[in-house]
Amino acid sequence: MKTPALRLSLIFVFAISLFAGKNPADYPLQIQILETHWQRHNGQFDGWGRGVVEDGQTVRGFDFTYSSDQHFMRTIGVAHYVAKWKRSPLKLEMLVGEIGSTNKYRTYELKTSVRDDVYVAGPNGAIAVSQEEYKARSTR
Repeated sequence: MKTPALRLSLIFVFAISLFAGKNPADYPLQIQILETHWQRHNGQFDGWGRGVVEDGQTVRGFDFTYSSDQHFMRTIGVAHYVAKWKRSPLKLEMLVGEIGSTNKYRTYELKTSVRDDVYVAGPNGAIAVSQEEYKARSTR
């Protein structure tokens, strides 16, 4: 009789751990989304865009694509999303807070192409600048 109860409790604990909330502290990268586009097909969003990934030591531009049941917005000013590499530098998992909640999040898997230069906001979308130009702009 103890064995079925033990099995049931283990299944319950395992299920809870699968659906537990995401911890932003587990996402060490900061992501700025400077440009994003998407199209909706049969309830699925296919998106693409440009952003900046910062790991605390380096800042680099990246191009991305994704597919999800929801789209996400670009960041404004110094706002950022947090992320972690799933397969550096080809896939990022980005964490996006749910509007109206302080502890609910969605994740997006971004297929990425990381660049040597850095994207900055331009009049018609993101533009690429060299690392040197980016550093010079940052010290102004």
